[in-house]
Amino acid sequence: MEIRLQIPDNVIASLQGKIGTDIKATDIAKDAITLFKWAVEERAKGRLILSGTEDLEKMSRLAMPSLDNAEASGRSNSAT
Repeated sequence: MEIRLQIPDNVIASLQGKIGTDIKATDIAKDAITLFKWAVEERAKGRLILSGTEDLEKMSRLAMPSLDNAEASGRSNSAT
């Protein structure tokens, strides 16, 4: 399947500033899909997607409607 996206240049430039300017927009998109696929699979298992400081003092939960849908779908599939 081919997907075409319009991503603002400043978004790509900002990401490249953090991960390296030699990284292509296509590679960023592939990595984003890989990360999203993993997050969906984890939520379908009932797991949370969290980010925390190294000392685990502060934690943030990633919340997205699509991940909530994956969690609900995983819950209904395990009930059958």
